Amino acid sequence: MMIFRSLRTKLILVMLLLLSLLATATGLATLSTMKRDSEAQARQILSVASKVLKEALNNRAQQLSSSVRILAADFGFRRAVATAEQETIESVLANHGSRINAKLMLLLDTDGSLLASSAAGIVATDIAPLFSQTLGNSTVPVADIIHLADQPYQLVLAPVNAPALIAWVGMAFPLDTPLAEQIQGVTGLDISFVGAQQQHYTLFTSTLDLAHQQSLPNLLPTLMAHTGTVQDDLEQDYISMAIPLDMQRQLWAVQHLPNQRWLSSYQEFRQQLLMIFGAALTLSLIVGILFARSITRPLNALSHFAQRIGQGFDAAAPVGGSDEVGLLSRTLTTMQQDIRQREQQLIFNTEHDTLTGCFNRAAVERLLQPWLEQRDGCLVQLNIQQFKNINDVLGFSNGDKLLQQLAQRLQHLSSAPALLARLGGDEFLLLYTDNLLLEQVQELLQPLLNGYLLQRSTINLKLTAGIYNFSCGQLNVNDALRRVDIALDNGRHTPDSVAFYQQGQDESHQRELTLIRDLPNALQSGQFYAVYQPKVDIKLKQCRSAEALIRWQHPEFGFVPPDQFIKLAEHSGNIGLISNWMLEKVISQAAIWWRESMPLQLAVNLSVSDLLNPLLADQISLLLKQHQLPAAALALEVTESAVMEDTASVIAQLQRLRSLGITLSIDDFGTGQSSLAYLKQLPVHEVKIDRAFVKDIEHNANDALIVSATTQLAHSLGLTVTAEGLENQAGLAYLVDCGCDKVQGYFFARPLKPEQFEPWLQQLPQQLAESLSIQSVK
Repeated sequence: MMIFRSLRTKLILVMLLLLSLLATATGLATLSTMKRDSEAQARQILSVASKVLKEALNNRAQQLSSSVRILAADFGFRRAVATAEQETIESVLANHGSRINAKLMLLLDTDGSLLASSAAGIVATDIAPLFSQTLGNSTVPVADIIHLADQPYQLVLAPVNAPALIAWVGMAFPLDTPLAEQIQGVTGLDISFVGAQQQHYTLFTSTLDLAHQQSLPNLLPTLMAHTGTVQDDLEQDYISMAIPLDMQRQLWAVQHLPNQRWLSSYQEFRQQLLMIFGAALTLSLIVGILFARSITRPLNALSHFAQRIGQGFDAAAPVGGSDEVGLLSRTLTTMQQDIRQREQQLIFNTEHDTLTGCFNRAAVERLLQPWLEQRDGCLVQLNIQQFKNINDVLGFSNGDKLLQQLAQRLQHLSSAPALLARLGGDEFLLLYTDNLLLEQVQELLQPLLNGYLLQRSTINLKLTAGIYNFSCGQLNVNDALRRVDIALDNGRHTPDSVAFYQQGQDESHQRELTLIRDLPNALQSGQFYAVYQPKVDIKLKQCRSAEALIRWQHPEFGFVPPDQFIKLAEHSGNIGLISNWMLEKVISQAAIWWRESMPLQLAVNLSVSDLLNPLLADQISLLLKQHQLPAAALALEVTESAVMEDTASVIAQLQRLRSLGITLSIDDFGTGQSSLAYLKQLPVHEVKIDRAFVKDIEHNANDALIVSATTQLAHSLGLTVTAEGLENQAGLAYLVDCGCDKVQGYFFARPLKPEQFEPWLQQLPQQLAESLSIQSVK
C-alpha cells in the first residue's frame, strides 16, 4: 500500500482518472452530437429530395403547359374543334402529344364532358376534380395530378378560344416507373407513388425492392398523417417522408433514405473514437511514469498562470518567493503587463487613424453595420477642395497639420457626431442619429471653413459635403459608403458644394461602372458602329463631306447615347481606344467610297487626350497609307475646350496634322471661353458654328447676328463656315443670308449608315433644288 502514498503514483492515478472521465464525457457528448447531426442530415437529405421532386414535377407541368398552350392556339385545331371534325381532332392531339412524349391527350367540352381521349377507359368523372378548377377561369391553364385509368397522371388543361371558349384541351405525363427511376437517379433516394382513398392504399410504382414494397402499406397511415415530416421505424431499413401531389391529397409520393447511409459514418467514428481513447490512455500512462517525479505544484500553478496569460485573462501570479520559482513568477507577471499594453495598442491602431486619432475605414465597416440594421441616421462625407494644391504649396507636413486641426474641430462640433472617421486622404465621415436638412449641413460646415494657422499664416478651407439620409435595415456598409461617396462626387459640381444622395443614383453609378467595364470588349465584339451625317455645301449645291459619329448598341442597356459613354471613356482613360477604333473604321469606310467613285471627306472628332498623344500624326499617316487613301479624304474636328487644355501642345499637334494635308475644323465654335483669342492662332481650315446658335435662328435675332458675325470673321481669316443643327426650311434661309458655306442637320439628313448614304446622295440634287428655290422665292 506504500506505493499509493507516493506523489508520483497519486499524480499518475489522478491524471489517468481525469483523462478517463474527460475522454468518456467527451466521447459520449461527441457521439450524441454526431448522432443528432447524422439524423439531422438525413432529414435534410429527405427535405432536399422532396424539393427536387417538386421541382421536377413543376418542370414537367411547365413543359405540358407550354405545349398545351401552343396546341390550344393552333388555328387548324381550333377550327377542327369548332366544326367537330373528330378525325382531325384526334390526329392533331396525337401529333402534338408525340412531340413531347405525352402519354395522354384529352379534349373536353365546356361543360366537362369528354370529346376525345388518347386512352381508353377514361370518363369525364375522372377528370372532374381538375375540371372544377376551370370554373370562372377561361383564360389560363390549370394543372394537377389526378388518378386516371389506374395510373396517376400530371395533367394540364388549357382553354380553346375561338374567340369565345369552345373547349378545354389537355396533355398529361404519367407518374410511372421511368419518372421514379429518374428522380432516384437525381436524389439517390428510393421513391414510391401511392394512392390513398378512404384508408385504402394503392402502390402504383416504387424503386424499393419487393420485400420493402410489401411492408410499405403498414407505414402509410403514419406518413400521410404527418405530411412533409420525416418518419422512422426501427423495424424498417429506411426513414421516409410523404408528400401530397394533388389538391385532393389522394396521390402521394413517398421518398426513402436507407438507414445505413446516415448510420455508417456514425458507427465508423465511434470505432475511431474508441481507438483514440485507448491510445491516449496508454500514452498518458507512459508519460506519467516518466515525468511525474519532476512535476511540482508550484510549477503546475505557474504553467496554468502562463496559459491564462496566453488566453488573455488578467490575474495575479500564484507563486511568490526569492528563489528560481519566485523569479519565474515575477517574470510572468511583467510579461502579462507588457502583453496587455501591446494588445491594447494594437487594437487601437487597428481601428484608428494614426495621424488624426479618428476611427479609420476598418472601424467604420465594423461599427456602422449594426447601426444600419437597427436605426435610421445620416452619413456626411467631407472632402477638402484643392487639398493637393495645399500640399504642393505648403508641403506635406503642413498638409498633415491641417488634417489634424480639421479633425480636432470635427471632434468638438456643437452637434457632435455619433461616429467620426477619416476614410483616407482628405476625406472624413460623420454619422448622425437623425436625418439632416440642407440648412443643418450648412450650419455644420460653417465653423470648419476659416482660421487654420499654418506657418504663421491663416488659411481658409472650402469643403465639399455629400449627405446620405438612410433608413434602418435597407443596406450594408459597402452600399452606404458608396452612396455617400456618390453624393460627395455630385457635391463637387454644385454651387454650394453640398449634395444629397438621390434615389436611383446608385443604379446610375452601377450602370456607369458596367459601361466602363464593357467598353473595351464592346469595341472588339461589334457593339459599336459608325454613322455619317452629311455636310451639305449650299453654295456649290452638293455634298462632298460628312461627319462620322459613333454609336453603341449595348446588349443589356440598349442604345447608349454618345455623350454618356464618351464622358465615361474620358474619365476612365479609355477615350484613346474609341478614337483609335473610330479612325480605323472611318478611314476604312472612306477608302471603300473612294474606290467606288464617291470621294467623300469624312470628319472624326478628337479629344484632348488624343491631341496630346505625340504619336497621333504618325498613327493617322500610317492608316492612310495602309488604305491607300489621300489625306484630303480625312478631316479632324477639335473643340475649343480641348485647345485650351494645353494650348501650346495642341497647336503644335494641329500643325503636324495640317502638314500631312488633313483638313482641320474647330467644332462647337462659340461655346468656348476664348473663341476669338485663340482662333487666329489655330492652323485650322473650318469653323463649325454650334447648334445652339442655329436650331432657333429663325426665331432669335441675336442668334442670327452671332452667326452672321462669326461667318464674316471666319471668312476674313480665310476659313470656311459650317452651321450645325439645321432643322427646318426657315433656318436654311437665314443661314444662306448669313453666308454660311455648309450646313449640317436633320433638315437634310439624320446620321446615315454606310448603305444608306449613296441612295441619299442620289436624291440630294432634287432636295437642294426645291429647298434653295423656295429660299430664293422668299
